[in-house]
Amino acid sequence: MTLDEMNPRHAQPTKSLEESIAALLDKGEPKLLRLAKSIVERGLNPTELIVVMPEGDLNIVLEGNRRVATLKLLHKPSLAPTEQLQRKFAAIAASGEVPRRVQCVVAETRQQAAPWIKLRHTGENEGVGVVKWNPAEVSRFGGRSTPTEKARLLTDAVSVWFADDAELLADVATVRENRITNLGRMIGDPDVRGRLGISFDGESVASDFPKERMRQILVRLFHDLAGSVSVDKIKTKRQRNSYLQQVEDDLPKLADRLDEPERFSGTAPNTDHETKKSDGSSGSTPARVPRRKRPDFEKRLFQSVSLRNVSLRTSEVFEEAKRLSIDEMPNVAAIMVRIVVDIVVTDAAAQLGWKRGQNDLKGRIGAALHQVDPAQDNPALSDAWRFSQKDEGALVLKTLHQFVHSWQANPLTSEVRKLSLAYGPLLTQIDELIEKKKR
Repeated sequence: MTLDEMNPRHAQPTKSLEESIAALLDKGEPKLLRLAKSIVERGLNPTELIVVMPEGDLNIVLEGNRRVATLKLLHKPSLAPTEQLQRKFAAIAASGEVPRRVQCVVAETRQQAAPWIKLRHTGENEGVGVVKWNPAEVSRFGGRSTPTEKARLLTDAVSVWFADDAELLADVATVRENRITNLGRMIGDPDVRGRLGISFDGESVASDFPKERMRQILVRLFHDLAGSVSVDKIKTKRQRNSYLQQVEDDLPKLADRLDEPERFSGTAPNTDHETKKSDGSSGSTPARVPRRKRPDFEKRLFQSVSLRNVSLRTSEVFEEAKRLSIDEMPNVAAIMVRIVVDIVVTDAAAQLGWKRGQNDLKGRIGAALHQVDPAQDNPALSDAWRFSQKDEGALVLKTLHQFVHSWQANPLTSEVRKLSLAYGPLLTQIDELIEKKKR
């Protein structure tokens, strides 16, 4: 099976498989990389078959050139035009299973396939083609998994948590009616959720801080979204990080973080309720807060992190470490937190020529932090700074060493999870810096 040298995506016909692949990469390299990752994780979409046309000993791909090109790159990364891309596709291929067989529809001629291919790529065609869902339909299909539905769930929780705050409730109502997608854009960002101290699991939203410690930032957030903060001010990740910096004084203090998050589910308030005593009288007892099931991004090491620019060996170790379940393998996960952080900062130092501070782990992490956050004002890196260089640094680094070298150490899953969440943004920033420096 080979690619179509007359693919309509190309301005000019291509002359070889390599040239066809290069043309597709030029048109959308990031999209092909994301497609590669999706194929490795989930396989090919069984609802969209590839269309081929026999030509001599070959089958020419008429529909599905991007998918077939991606499969070829996963099986043979050397087809990519640059070493950097070769490393990226090799790393993705090593992270899972690459399909070896593809189900196809065979067309005898281009003319036979043309009506279906045109229908596939030209929209609704007055109902003959695929009619796209509107935002409400997408939201209903995705349930609570979409950012907008998460935003609605948060407005429900805030309304119950602070039922006595009329001003806050007015802003919540405004956001819910008119700015719900803006709130969804904010809390859809894992860095924002992490710094706000909120997480979602199905129908539940949980707070990592006592509700009263959350009041100040929630009042500020809903007031801003109901008023002056429009979508243009929070559209990009950089803008959202900038917003977090602006509201730093309103954010809950990390020292107030709870050992177990408080959870809101459904419409029942997470407050005291009336119960009957044994003598028949009524009394107020605390509502039992069910233990929170951890959301997906906390179940495995660095689960929300993707590294695309580190060396192939580092990428392989990182992807293998990401498969570790923190709850099922806390000892191995604890060891790998220390190892992954060390090899990534060491890899970055080697690639980018950092010479200073490479004598010990603290120095290597510190050198990386100073490179990616010289002003020390990135809120996403505040825990990494604190755990590595500031007051808690010595204690945390000692713990990291003990995970590897002391068989008396018994790591808690909460410790491992906290370190994974703290250093994940640093790994992301390092990877982005490597990409920037290579351009």
